[in-house]
Amino acid sequence: MRRRPLAASLAVLVAALLTGCVALPTSGPVGVGHPDPVEESLELDTFVRSPQPGDSPEDIVQGFIDAAASPRGNYAAAQQYLTEEFQDEWRPDARATIDVRADRVFEAPKTLSDDATETQVQVATTPVAALTDVGQYEQPESTAEAKLPYRLVTVDGEWRIAEAPQGLLVDELTFGEVYRSYELYFYSLDYRYLVPDLRWFARTDAVQTNVVRALLGGPGDWLAAGVATAFPEGTALEQSSVPIANGTASVDLSGAQFDDTRTLQRMQAQLDESLVGQVRNVDSVALSIDGAAQDPPPLADPPIQNPAVDPRPVVYDGETFGYLAASNDEVQPIEGVSEQVAALAPTGAAVGAGGTSVAVRSEIGVSIVRSGDDPVTLDPRAGSSLIVPAIDPQGVVWSVPTAAPGELVAYPPEGDPIPMAVPWIGSTISSLEVSRDGTRIIALLGDGTRARFVAASIERDADGVPIGLGKVALALTSVSGAPRDVAWLDANRVAALVEMPGGDTRVLVQEIGGVPDDEAGPADGRMLDAGNGERSLRVLTAEGALEVPSGVTWQERASGFSFVSVQMPG
Repeated sequence: MRRRPLAASLAVLVAALLTGCVALPTSGPVGVGHPDPVEESLELDTFVRSPQPGDSPEDIVQGFIDAAASPRGNYAAAQQYLTEEFQDEWRPDARATIDVRADRVFEAPKTLSDDATETQVQVATTPVAALTDVGQYEQPESTAEAKLPYRLVTVDGEWRIAEAPQGLLVDELTFGEVYRSYELYFYSLDYRYLVPDLRWFARTDAVQTNVVRALLGGPGDWLAAGVATAFPEGTALEQSSVPIANGTASVDLSGAQFDDTRTLQRMQAQLDESLVGQVRNVDSVALSIDGAAQDPPPLADPPIQNPAVDPRPVVYDGETFGYLAASNDEVQPIEGVSEQVAALAPTGAAVGAGGTSVAVRSEIGVSIVRSGDDPVTLDPRAGSSLIVPAIDPQGVVWSVPTAAPGELVAYPPEGDPIPMAVPWIGSTISSLEVSRDGTRIIALLGDGTRARFVAASIERDADGVPIGLGKVALALTSVSGAPRDVAWLDANRVAALVEMPGGDTRVLVQEIGGVPDDEAGPADGRMLDAGNGERSLRVLTAEGALEVPSGVTWQERASGFSFVSVQMPG
């Protein structure tokens, strides 16, 4: 986790540019490669260093890495550093490793031939993130140093690269200056919600083409099990690009075989949400199928985007369970459930949609309280061994023991408990929460001395009952410290609370698939909750104080609480 002052970042950038050592990529995404000519950016120019006569092997490798950050002219600058044979083999679109430039170490060349015409240079680097071949940002599985080998040979007396790792090596400063995120939109499996899938592309005049290609390619592997797309399999761009004229992006598709207007409407909605307001100069999207213009009417029942929860925190003060009043001196009971919850002597709870159901942890395990009904025990495993349960928009309760992250069980409103195979590993789990659209789940795991934050998708049947989690988890961030709690801030932003040695805490905030950020949390923070957005974060301390952000620090809003509860949208 690094937070660098802007002035320092700009100083490093300017110094690098003046020496001609850094290249700013200005077109094309990392990872999304295609044979069409790459359009040049109007936002940034590119400064690259060509190979110079007498360059050492280290000079050539350094120059290649810098030049490879710019896809201009199909990576023409970087190609100059390669042998003719390797130019055909190198795949810059394979993926990208993001690192800290100052931490790179170029090891001394190692001669590989008796006549000294072949040598190897290894670059030692510590990855801080990676981009997949579809522009998905990922945290590394390991913080261990990686060594990248580059084999060089002499060509007409000058060193050239004959073999190198596929993909790109981009320092985080260059990445932050050039690439930006775009939310591609898919649907929940019941088409009730729009679900964002964050991708990263270079800020160029061609970005709309890259966004559409990625959208047609479908959701990321980690998300695929939990979402749907309206685009039929085999749908592709008919033309080589998506032109923009007078604020309208023209998307001409082929291979879209369907026979209902609703599918067309949903395709249009996905394109609108993924392009309009995100890509510069795009105010509308004109959709064509095999050259025939389409003009579908808007959906009569448009999907919900970014569902909101009640902004009032739900707390328990040892006697009353309910909403904290705006005056901060009263807990207002939730009609039909508060008395039953309090009667269980709860140690944690999660509030379902509309406040009509509550999943409760107590000494007897995990129970469900429904409005007007007596509590029903769901998970009889000892309450002291279970984390606070989660509840999703469909009323499914999720429960798992702290010391057994793999023993997750889902309890639907009707039917038998469903054991869930999980795509994560860890020695402990401190918290998990389901997204407000029910498509994803986040978990905060303990692994030795580190806290690991991950996300996974939820696959459901036609009735909304979960039948499994996605096979792949998306690693969000990993930091030293003791894991405490997690919360959703909105449709795609999440937060985690981690305790550092000595009792200080950090609040980690990031978009799923985005760059993490962190800030100091309240001392002795234990539980994390949020309303709608980052400024609605709330941390409950070990002393029972509910603290909220106030400028650059935290301020006590009220005190005397045993726990604070997560809520689902009404």
